Amino acid sequence: MKPDEASAKEILLSLVDQNRKNPKYNDHIPNDVTGWRFSSSDQNNPNPSPETNEQHSKPVCEWTGVTCDPIDGTITGLNLGQGFLIEALLGGTPLAKKDDDRLKNVGDNRNLHYQFWEGKPEIDRNLVSKNSPSPIAAKIPSNLGKLISLRAINLSFNQLQGEIPKSVTDLPFLEIFEVTSNDLIGTFPRFISDTLRILDISKNRFHGTLPADLFGHYKYREKEVGKYFAPYLSNLVKLDMSHNGFNGTIPLDGRSETYDPETGFDPTLRNLQYFDIGYNMFSGTICNNFGLMASLEGLFMEHNRLVGTIPKALFRGAGIGANPLPLSQLFLHQNELSGTLPSGLSKLPNLKEVYVDGNKLTGSVPRELCQEHLNESFLFDKSATNRCDGVVCPANSFSKEGMAPCTACPDDGGYNRYIGQRGSECEKPLNEVEILDLFYEQTNGDKWTNPSYSWETGSPACARRGIKCDDSGKVSVIALPSLGLKGPILSEIGHLSSLKTLDLSNNDLTGFVPSDIRFTSLVNLDLRNNRLEGVVPPMLCIKEGVNNNGDTSLSTDFNLVYACDNFMCARGSWSPIGRAALEVEEVDEIREAGGAGTLQCLPCYDDAAKMYMGRDSCSDVVLGSMHIRMIDIRNAISKTLVALPILVFIVGFSIVIIKRRKTVPIGVDTGYGSGTILPGRKTSRRDLDLTTSGRSLSLASAGEFEDYSDDDWTAADSERGAQRVKEEMIELAPAIHGDKEVI
Repeated sequence: MKPDEASAKEILLSLVDQNRKNPKYNDHIPNDVTGWRFSSSDQNNPNPSPETNEQHSKPVCEWTGVTCDPIDGTITGLNLGQGFLIEALLGGTPLAKKDDDRLKNVGDNRNLHYQFWEGKPEIDRNLVSKNSPSPIAAKIPSNLGKLISLRAINLSFNQLQGEIPKSVTDLPFLEIFEVTSNDLIGTFPRFISDTLRILDISKNRFHGTLPADLFGHYKYREKEVGKYFAPYLSNLVKLDMSHNGFNGTIPLDGRSETYDPETGFDPTLRNLQYFDIGYNMFSGTICNNFGLMASLEGLFMEHNRLVGTIPKALFRGAGIGANPLPLSQLFLHQNELSGTLPSGLSKLPNLKEVYVDGNKLTGSVPRELCQEHLNESFLFDKSATNRCDGVVCPANSFSKEGMAPCTACPDDGGYNRYIGQRGSECEKPLNEVEILDLFYEQTNGDKWTNPSYSWETGSPACARRGIKCDDSGKVSVIALPSLGLKGPILSEIGHLSSLKTLDLSNNDLTGFVPSDIRFTSLVNLDLRNNRLEGVVPPMLCIKEGVNNNGDTSLSTDFNLVYACDNFMCARGSWSPIGRAALEVEEVDEIREAGGAGTLQCLPCYDDAAKMYMGRDSCSDVVLGSMHIRMIDIRNAISKTLVALPILVFIVGFSIVIIKRRKTVPIGVDTGYGSGTILPGRKTSRRDLDLTTSGRSLSLASAGEFEDYSDDDWTAADSERGAQRVKEEMIELAPAIHGDKEVI
């Protein structure tokens, strides 16, 4: 229902009501304001007239930034972005200019912009105060959800704090929602509108993992049960959640609910042109399903913790009859990607920018990419657009941005093995002693739980406890289980070329498994029971020989032979040894228990397995095919124990009330048959058929009680009332029963 003019104004003014009572801003928002009121301290207009200073006399549809339907007059759009709310209405200083200046230095040409505000003039920046103090934090009011007809909301650059109200995410016709560059918090907002085309929540403080079925994908044969499947995916054009604190994996892996295997068509995200998750803490891989986004022009995933290779689906597409994507911008820099830079990227017909520096890519830049005039808008040296270093610096070199101009490093025997390395100088090669010293320092060696493992800086590598060397004096074994190691696993371990055994199990290591350890000679790897996140790097998963990985003599199932589970159980799963095993007989723990065959990682839903890889225990209770988390059982028991005394009290109190509702025994022996009251019998109101005015009495003569009201009988429900009835009945007994004795 359309709100009336007064209600609509009240709803809009709730955007500034939270600051109205602050004396600091009374000159901006006095109590009698009934419309937008612009800052009176505007340097360009020091003496504004009421007509330019306030809009309370105008219809709400003529207020600046308000768009209404031309037919029914309902409010359909609020364009209060670019600092308009905080600066013009609240007298503060927006963040727009500051953020724009910062972004100039990172080559951020993310140029997709959708225009909704057709026919509406741009916000007049001359109405905005330039030097006013910043106000107290404003919030998005829940009242905004009362404008059911809203199709577009832009509140960007307004220093808004707090969460997005559910009433706003429940708006049914929303098409555009932009709140970039604020200070909003919470998890990923769950909008219900199926017409949403632009969702921009970038540059805020949102956090947590994305809903498991946000994009309608499920990883295993059985659909994973999630809580939120975004209804707007087929209409979505722009999704920007960059510069936040999101973590976990991108839930695009596996089969889509809407995918048709016969046609190879998937309507989910087919219209998406702009996908930005840059500057978060996402882990995992770039899955092939990005190839299904047939309209994708900009893919921005920089500054995360992504591992694995650059998938071919990005330039081949995915599904039956797939074509190369229309990508023009591909930002993958500053991750943990490995493998080589695929030459197939040159097949992207519209590609103008590709950034892959700051990863762990090896090899060289394919010649096909060296003459495509790539990255021209970013490079200072325009001639580099026809050179390979215009894409990324070669191995054994560096630059500030990981691309031209590049500085070559001295020949170090391949120590600086990655292309596109960023920095101000070449990475200094470390010998094995220096690597172990750095490992000891970064894992808080001085706080290891067993002092006998203490290492002295600079001491011979082979003389340290927990370290063994081969015949040539090279480190071949690092065995430091259950010592309280903390911190990340040092990527420099990958330079210990002779390392065959690495056992860091049952510690408190955090972060991710470095793909660098694939360059060692590993045969045995045990990283179970730490706090390692993400996934096992795919380039490590194809390394043969580690924990029998790749041994076809043990199994003919290649899904088991080459599997990341052979290194560590993935998050959400477990096994008694924290990984899968192709030959259980070689695993001491299982052999002693009489086990045989292969060992696989099984699902586990407890909190530890949900967050970390390599769990060797699971507190779930399994009932048939149903898993119940032990913590849920404990919580249920705890709640039951808390509720039990309350339940006992309620039952006991009810019993007392019921007993008190019974009448005191009257004990009148009349000597008559039917209708008499026998001595000693506890007679309650239920035993008597009482009616006055439609309520009958079971006494011999009801006429004697015609003067009694319903309240008199109700009074018998208490002891005092019962006594009163008893006394009156005793007085009346001779008249009713003659000379019979009344007890």
